[in-house]
Amino acid sequence: MQRITQLQLGLLIIIFHFTTIVGFIVPMLAEVASYQGWLALLTANSAGLAVTYISIALARRRPGEFLVHYGKALVGRWLHIPLMVLFGFFFLHLTSIILRNITDFLVQIYLPSTPPWMVSAIFAFVICIGVRSGMEVIFRCASGFFFIIFSVASLNPIFVGRELNFDRAIALITHLEPGRLVSDTYPYIGMFGEMFAVLFIFPYLSRSERTFRTLVWSSFTSLLFIETYFIMCLLLLGEHLTSQMTYPVLEMIRFIRIGDFLENLDPIVVAIWISGLFIKLSFLLYIAVLIVSQLFGLKDTRPFTFSFGAIMLTLSVHVVGNSTELNHFIMFVWPAYSLIVESLPVFYLLMSMLRNRRTAPS
Repeated sequence: MQRITQLQLGLLIIIFHFTTIVGFIVPMLAEVASYQGWLALLTANSAGLAVTYISIALARRRPGEFLVHYGKALVGRWLHIPLMVLFGFFFLHLTSIILRNITDFLVQIYLPSTPPWMVSAIFAFVICIGVRSGMEVIFRCASGFFFIIFSVASLNPIFVGRELNFDRAIALITHLEPGRLVSDTYPYIGMFGEMFAVLFIFPYLSRSERTFRTLVWSSFTSLLFIETYFIMCLLLLGEHLTSQMTYPVLEMIRFIRIGDFLENLDPIVVAIWISGLFIKLSFLLYIAVLIVSQLFGLKDTRPFTFSFGAIMLTLSVHVVGNSTELNHFIMFVWPAYSLIVESLPVFYLLMSMLRNRRTAPS
């Protein structure tokens, strides 16, 4: 059953955080936290790991079993099933939000005359194919795409570096406001806490006792790239312009010039970045399908794949009316919602500890 190595997990987690935060969250972070954003990200990642540790501690108690199977023995069948449905909906909801972000991006920047639902449908179909291929294929694709994505991600700072205004760098220290750190950090904790999804595939992991260690190094590696791109946007565009732009990282990439013959590299970079989003969406949708399949006692996840893909597509189209509503939802509704769901495994952990204490010999 242990088919996923710790290295494969680590590479997927690096892609997992980097793609969405760099692509969609940078302007919100600049608006809320300004030059303190780098510290807010660091604190949010640490808090997200703390939330994730609850799930890892629970999974370690029964490393060879799935929570969907043994959870009813801990909290009772009538509470366990609704909680599993909630977890499944959470991952489905999350995929629909990311898919909506991708659709809005492609339609606004590259495909203005294409119906948004068509862009979403094509992307959803590709994701469903990935999910039907199985978890091992998703992780292997992540390992392969990782080197392409982060080779490009590592080169971008070199090419943009000469355009940066390093006089602004002092603001990263002088503009720190410790009194606002909690409020600046709070909206992003749930984004890093999404790593708790590992709880639902724990039996598939080899050397599972090292899982939390893998999550620590991979999340901080991803954070290093995220911090680099966030700080580069501030140094290039400034705090105000970064917060006002919808896609400041894209504008930064458009500054890249290689000699006099190679310009407008953003379509190539965007294509590589979208491959990372495909990995993240496939992984999250697979978790949702896996939970429901196990609830129905199925050993194969494929029967539900296209059904869940259709639900994801419908949610992405109708979840909000426009990009402004979507950003408001992400900043003011999603943080509390995600933290509540990501913290729910604590009930299973407490009940497991209580049951072990009762059955322990006196």
